[in-house]
Amino acid sequence: MTLPIESGRITVGTTPVQVDGLGVSPIRIYIHNEESTKTLYVGNGNVTIANGFGIDKSSVQDFLIFPGQSLWMVSDTAGHVVSYLRIPV
Repeated sequence: MTLPIESGRITVGTTPVQVDGLGVSPIRIYIHNEESTKTLYVGNGNVTIANGFGIDKSSVQDFLIFPGQSLWMVSDTAGHVVSYLRIPV
């Protein structure tokens, strides 16, 4: 069975939001920081703007996520728009 490619948009704020980690198969996820003035921060469920991996404004970063792992995002302001593309591997 082939899993579908999924895409979407979410809004991130000052509380961490889980973007993936619910699957039973490995996936590659592309995160696009759609904001032109804000840095997005990713990490585990405890991610903050102080300890997260920064994705620069208007940039794309990809991650390989395995079952049991999760990816979370946070911003320093509310209303931060992020899009993603999730591809099974």
